[in-house]
Amino acid sequence: MKRIKAELIINTGSRRSKAAMPLVVAACAHHGIDLVKVIKLKKDTSLRRVIADIKKRSPELVLVGGGDGTISDAVDHFAGSPIQIGVVPLGTTNNFARSLGMPLEIEDAVAAIRNGKASSVDLGKINDDYFVNVAGIGISAQIAKNVTNKRKKRFGRFAYALTGVLQLFKHKAFLVTIEDKDSELQLHLETHQVIVANGRYHAGKQIAMDAKIDNRELIIFALGGRSKLSFILATIDFYFGKRKKIQHASYLTGRSINLYTNTPQLVELDGEVKFTTPIPVEVTPKAVRIRH
Repeated sequence: MKRIKAELIINTGSRRSKAAMPLVVAACAHHGIDLVKVIKLKKDTSLRRVIADIKKRSPELVLVGGGDGTISDAVDHFAGSPIQIGVVPLGTTNNFARSLGMPLEIEDAVAAIRNGKASSVDLGKINDDYFVNVAGIGISAQIAKNVTNKRKKRFGRFAYALTGVLQLFKHKAFLVTIEDKDSELQLHLETHQVIVANGRYHAGKQIAMDAKIDNRELIIFALGGRSKLSFILATIDFYFGKRKKIQHASYLTGRSINLYTNTPQLVELDGEVKFTTPIPVEVTPKAVRIRH
């Protein structure tokens, strides 16, 4: 089998990813991927500059190892490029890898990249910032702002649930208007949380049984209504309930929306707080080439 030359970007600012790096390198060697360059991301590394240099070298394949935040940031800079991206999931929930149908074990993920083919997938976009999975407005952004690395190391993915409980006690519901710019439909809600999804997974759970990452549509939905109890019940249903189809009344689908709130709300993209409402959100079809 012909060997493939590639570059690897890996987030060594994360202890989990740093510990996994030798395993990623070994798996690449075992499966016929020759790493001509390994780029270790640290807290002070400019990812924009790193990827600008990669684009100048124009490798056929770039592997990105890290969690959803690292992968989302990297994909942001590769949008529109012919360079193929291979996702090596090293995060807590690995939603983008799940959306792609990637194995979550390092050895299996690298094998899937080596034996797979590149396909173009959609990205969500707010202003000039792309996201691979979801934009969260409301309490999820408060969680992203307040969850600590210490808590994540100790509790893993449950650190988000613990932080969510603490944030919910002081969170106030907000009024939101979702405006579909194509159909001129307006939806008015009072809630603690709105999610705009590009991918198929959120918090490690499938969003809808027929959601896709290449259908040129976003899925918009709220978790619960005005009361904190309704939010809790909706969250429990999201985690443990039966998956619904996209056509269900609780979902709105669209390609380009405006989102307004009566009070400014933080907006997180794949777990990273980036904006404050109001925001425009749109889907960018076939924005990046992923090998899987």
